[in-house]
Amino acid sequence: MPKAFSSEQSEQFTVNLHALANQLETINIDDIGSYITDFALNNQSGITVYDSDDNELDQVNFSKDEASKGDQVVSGTISFQNNGNAYSLVAIIPSNSVEQLLGTFKHVFPYMIAIILFLSALAALLYSRIIARPIVNISNISKKMTALDMTWRCNIARSDEIGVLAFNLNTMAEKLTCTLEELQLANEKLQEDIERERQQEKQRIDFFRAVSHELKTPITILKGELEGVIYGVGQYKNRDTYLRDCIKTVIDMENMVKEILSASRMADADFSISVTEVNVGQAIKDCWRKLQGMAEDKMMSFNSEIETSFLYYGDEDMLKKAFSNILVNAITYSPVGASIMISLKDGVFCVENTGIYIEQEEIKHIYQPFYRIDKSHNRNTGGSGLGLYIVKTIFDGHGLSYEISNSDKGVQFTVVFK
Repeated sequence: MPKAFSSEQSEQFTVNLHALANQLETINIDDIGSYITDFALNNQSGITVYDSDDNELDQVNFSKDEASKGDQVVSGTISFQNNGNAYSLVAIIPSNSVEQLLGTFKHVFPYMIAIILFLSALAALLYSRIIARPIVNISNISKKMTALDMTWRCNIARSDEIGVLAFNLNTMAEKLTCTLEELQLANEKLQEDIERERQQEKQRIDFFRAVSHELKTPITILKGELEGVIYGVGQYKNRDTYLRDCIKTVIDMENMVKEILSASRMADADFSISVTEVNVGQAIKDCWRKLQGMAEDKMMSFNSEIETSFLYYGDEDMLKKAFSNILVNAITYSPVGASIMISLKDGVFCVENTGIYIEQEEIKHIYQPFYRIDKSHNRNTGGSGLGLYIVKTIFDGHGLSYEISNSDKGVQFTVVFK
């Protein structure tokens, strides 16, 4: 800085000295005192004027001898003409001016360093808040994005490129959140569909296994009876009697096959019901009328309280089949002389048969195909085991609620038409 100051001062001083020489050429040589005095004061210098014989005409602050001592930093000699006579100017700037400047600089230098450090810290703080902190925030958010965590939001309200980036990240997070939610719902639905398909496949396998088991017994019996009749072995010599038994076995198998086909068709995913207006009370009466003789054979009493004005929209044929199966079960599994109560009131259909009790553990499995409480599967004490399975399939298809429970008198089947 002292060298730069000296160079700048020397150049400016030379320019000013030439300007003074030009002024002195145009005035009376006897009036030069005021000019050189002003110049010395303005430039903090010493100045001396000499004629051609090297005689001193005027001086301010310094003499020629002082100028030769070498203590000046900047000095200059300029020649000029006045009224045909030659003159010269000798000007110097003393070294103490530069030394004063250097001393002053050394004095204020610590304060300047402190101010520079303070301004640097302030600038760094502003930079961290304006530039660095949002970038760090976005960097942390990007780490969450890699973990598919979309619960964050960029709270950066700016209009520059960083603000645009924050806005775009928020928009992308919202869209990704919606997409991930849709994918999650689709995945859950897919898992449910897979589980449902797995259950249906298991049910189909169990169904066919049960069908094979149920058909195997009557076929074996029929085969044995026919062989005995053909060969006339023992009691089978009475062909007419055992041929009638064979016919009865074939009829039972035919009825079972029909029930199997009906159950299989209802369990099909493409199965649909035909909805019409159904008088539920009249449908129940029609079913009971057909089964009344079966109940009389077991000397069973019958009580009914049926509203014939209740209407429901559903498949009449399927509902009648369900009602018939429920009534057949009530007759079949009740002891001789039992009572059956049938009621339809306010959309609630109830069948109660007395003299029987079902264990709670049995009720859990009673709707399964081919499941029978009688483990012997004797045809004389029960049917094929598909009746309640078909009832369940029909009522599920209609969206009805139903249940089997033990009552004070026996077993009660309830269906709610709501």
